[in-house]
Amino acid sequence: MPSSALISLVILLSLVLSAYEVFKIFGRDFGRALGNRFTLLVGFLNLIAAVVVWGVIHSLIGIQPSLLSAVVTGLTFPTLLRSRFTLYRSIGSAQADEVNELSLKMDEIYHTLQRALYREVNLQLTNARLELSHKLRECFTARQLADYLADFIGHERLPDEQRKHQRQLEEILAIEDAKIRHRQLANLLLDLKTAAEMKAAIRRKDLNS
Repeated sequence: MPSSALISLVILLSLVLSAYEVFKIFGRDFGRALGNRFTLLVGFLNLIAAVVVWGVIHSLIGIQPSLLSAVVTGLTFPTLLRSRFTLYRSIGSAQADEVNELSLKMDEIYHTLQRALYREVNLQLTNARLELSHKLRECFTARQLADYLADFIGHERLPDEQRKHQRQLEEILAIEDAKIRHRQLANLLLDLKTAAEMKAAIRRKDLNS
């Protein structure tokens, strides 16, 4: 397989890994997070880091480029950085000290930048969620939210998810402070429904589509 094709595969898999990380962190807000400019920068950071790791593996450590090494690098480059390339160095490297130092510095830079970018994504999504939560509480009473949630949860098809959400609802309904209970009901609803669905419900002034 040509080197250009292998590098392209590394880049593609690093972007797939970026998308998976965003989904794992932000869940229901995946679509909005994916379109955030800071998330795009995370993807670019992953792309650069994966290509650099690929270069280190094949230039400094001396592993022959292959389809397997491209797949492993594209999907596990953060682990390779953190482990100081021990997966490949078990095969042998005459420059262990240099590889150690380079790996640690690359890992430090990569994770510092990644945390900073994800922090910005989190702040922007949190502000948007807070605004939507306020609108939900202005439009619907706590009783309306609780009744809709009970109906929605009762129709869930996955037993484990249904039990988890039912337990969350019961815990919220047991809260004595009315304002906190109202806020937590709105937050639970935002966990279960998309922002677009909630905005439409607010426009209709009706939770039932």
